[in-house]
Amino acid sequence: MGNTDTGHPSSHRRRFYGSRRRVPLFSLVVVFGMFGSSEFLSRSPARSQATQKREPAEVLKKATEIGTQVAAALRGYTYYAELTIETVSAADVITGKYYRFSQVSYDADGKRQEKVFEDKSTLPTNVFITTNAANNLTRVYHFVVTPETLNQYEFNYVGQERVDELDTYVFDVKPKVRMPDPAKSTDRYLKGRVWIDDQDFQVVKVAGQALPEQYEHRTPRFETYYQNYGKYWFPADARADDQIRVGNRYTRVIVTVRFTSYKKTR
Repeated sequence: MGNTDTGHPSSHRRRFYGSRRRVPLFSLVVVFGMFGSSEFLSRSPARSQATQKREPAEVLKKATEIGTQVAAALRGYTYYAELTIETVSAADVITGKYYRFSQVSYDADGKRQEKVFEDKSTLPTNVFITTNAANNLTRVYHFVVTPETLNQYEFNYVGQERVDELDTYVFDVKPKVRMPDPAKSTDRYLKGRVWIDDQDFQVVKVAGQALPEQYEHRTPRFETYYQNYGKYWFPADARADDQIRVGNRYTRVIVTVRFTSYKKTR
């Protein structure tokens, strides 16, 4: 698999390996999501005061400029995506499991490529998950603020919040584009909340759900944490624990997705 590019924290930061308090899992994903646990960096108290001096419009402007760089940089990496979806009974017993392990890369034109190494399911027959459904989720989980997303979404400033050892600006987001027919389009949009780091002006956390929902399927809400790789923050893990509608009843699903072994390819 080669050497993983883990990056190097700057002098005023350190890796935070302590027992991180996780915010209760909330939401997202149509049929289903993905993630694990990411590492966060601590801040020096003096630097966090800079948050008070930024207007929301300025934060979004900076986040858009840097987000364009992040999106371009990600196309120069390869990484692994490990998705697990479990159905759970009312007695808290696992009744089925879907597992998918793949490697993601980008071709010379920046088009996303995925090589699936393992794809298996013991889920109940009425819980149907396709490769496209899994792919749709990964795209929403990789939310980055770019000029394109500014055109597609409405951003509403919520305030400031500390996430682990990071000081962040918080925005609620919802699509402002016309929703496509989920049966005819693979496009999915985020409705939820994003946390933007006050120093790097990059997305470090996302939570919400994917729209549009598929017919008779309520999408579980998700939460994604990002990890620092040198100059950039890339998704590290996402999780969902929620009830989804399957036909005329609801089924509890637990979704975890882990994005690992980021490696520069060019």
